[in-house]
Amino acid sequence: MCTLVALHRCTPGAFLWIAANRDEYADRPSDGPALRKGRNGLLVAPRDRRAGGTWWGVSALGVFAALTNRPTPDLDLTRRSRGQLVLDALAADCARSAADAVVRLGANLYNPFNLFVADEQDAFAVVYEGTPRAMTLDPGVHVIGNADPNAREVAKIARTLDRAEAVVAGPAAQIAGGLAEICRAHEAGDDALASTCVHRGAYGTRSSTLLRLGSDGDLLQHAEGPPCTNPYRDFTPLLAQLGSPALLRAGETAARKAS
Repeated sequence: MCTLVALHRCTPGAFLWIAANRDEYADRPSDGPALRKGRNGLLVAPRDRRAGGTWWGVSALGVFAALTNRPTPDLDLTRRSRGQLVLDALAADCARSAADAVVRLGANLYNPFNLFVADEQDAFAVVYEGTPRAMTLDPGVHVIGNADPNAREVAKIARTLDRAEAVVAGPAAQIAGGLAEICRAHEAGDDALASTCVHRGAYGTRSSTLLRLGSDGDLLQHAEGPPCTNPYRDFTPLLAQLGSPALLRAGETAARKAS
């Protein structure tokens, strides 16, 4: 995933909104959101077929976790897949415990990444470049990309922050639509990576997700493919399965009906 917008504890009726685009090579296979067996109960997440991890997920305890890669000239393919860290985080009983566990990681175990974790009380970002460093995120709008979280010196992040803050300032009924427009955005110019929705030959935006968690009801919509040309489909029934003793098979059935 290369762009994650998080609205944490700053909108009525929802402690968390997520808008996330995953940018990846077309030949890396993946599965869409489904109810899955996690390391500490059920969770909803997509799946990377190659390494078995995921780039975002939400647990039955209301912990959300998502990961973005950071660029490195020395990618080490022998290191553990960064997507496994999301599954690790979703096994925690709260966001703080998940962040604390990542902070305790040793040096040079993973290629560089940003990990965002949140629940109804707290939100954290952990940056890992050789060693981890964590930051507590105040309630508000946050953008996690391939640089430091909320790094306004990066034009793409600054532009996305401005657009997300405008969405929060508008009517609550238009938040989902406003976040979807951010995910579909294309910028003029020759740099395809400057856009939120990336089209760069064999590399680009391969899926997009909108998520709401809160007292006004949960929402999960997912577009398989770039959201500028692919519709968001409703996967909200999967979130209802998290709150029940449903079996994995029931979640897979819900996923098929939603798609």
